[in-house]
Amino acid sequence: MSRYRRWVLSGVLTAGVVLSPLAAAWAVVGRDACTMLQKADVEAAFFPRKFDSGKPGYAVKGSETRAAVSSCTYTSRGATTNDMVTVTLGVRRAPSSALALTPAAVRASAAQRKARPVDVAGLGKGAFWVTTGSIAYPVFELNVFRGKREWLVFSSGARTLDKSVILAGLIKIAKATAAR
Repeated sequence: MSRYRRWVLSGVLTAGVVLSPLAAAWAVVGRDACTMLQKADVEAAFFPRKFDSGKPGYAVKGSETRAAVSSCTYTSRGATTNDMVTVTLGVRRAPSSALALTPAAVRASAAQRKARPVDVAGLGKGAFWVTTGSIAYPVFELNVFRGKREWLVFSSGARTLDKSVILAGLIKIAKATAAR
């Protein structure tokens, strides 16, 4: 598992485990991350790059007391590792509103990881992005909340793309995914 995937997964699982012990899992029943995040959307957002077919990542089936969790990662082809772009969607669906993570709790977790949340308009209440990773390999995470129970984390790492290009691509993907 790449360092980027470990970083994203660690943030998602840490938030799930630390902030709500009963909500430590990630995957939407009948709608996992790879079903929600489609290759055509990823390629349209980061055109002209071509991506693989998407690889499912960590997944845990939810229960009455535990959130469901899943992730899916698409990686572009590139002449070198520096030219590659990685796009990941992490999905967390709480079994009830009482066990859901609020945008405020997720922001607090980001702040604990030394990230600075920045509001994003047009993606629903509480949407924000943060930069994680390192100076050499920054990772951008776009956090979107659907309803009271679903938290979507769209993230991307790319050494050769400008931050504004990555964020515009993630927002485009988030809007397409939210329509499903």
